[in-house]
Amino acid sequence: MRIDVEIKDREVRHLLVRLKKNAANLTPAFRVIGEIIRSSVVKNFQEGGRPDKWEPTKVRSIYMAYLGKGRRKRKAYTLKGGFTKGFTRYTSGKKTLIDRARLQNSVTVRAEADRVIVGTNLIYARIHQLGGMAGRNKKVRIPARPYLMVQDQDWPSIGQCLRGFLMKGAQE
Repeated sequence: MRIDVEIKDREVRHLLVRLKKNAANLTPAFRVIGEIIRSSVVKNFQEGGRPDKWEPTKVRSIYMAYLGKGRRKRKAYTLKGGFTKGFTRYTSGKKTLIDRARLQNSVTVRAEADRVIVGTNLIYARIHQLGGMAGRNKKVRIPARPYLMVQDQDWPSIGQCLRGFLMKGAQE
């Protein structure tokens, strides 16, 4: 069964033609939407997880990072059992998943005609997003800390961007 619709209103036909033309290649709109999402992901890192806070990094992990890969001769503890000034400085302001912000800064956006892809190519990104067992013999449990998330408050901006792009030139 086929239904044919004939529109005799010139303005409505013009609007539909413009909508069809604008919808054919949404790359510019997806580029903006990608940046909205990327900004939201960066905010996820800065706030330590949204809407739910991430499980904090274990003190032992922070301690091992402070010592470094070569396990240099840095001291974290004083003779009295307290923390050294250096270790205190190192740990102050520490945020979960942000050491050198490599993961946060690796998030990229690729806009295409029919979609936007937001992600990272770092090999350890997946384990932080989804959680799981890692390390030698998979003995270390990494909690899921979903950072690649679109927040509820982002959707109105995304919708407004898409509507604005689709309607661009439609009122001419």
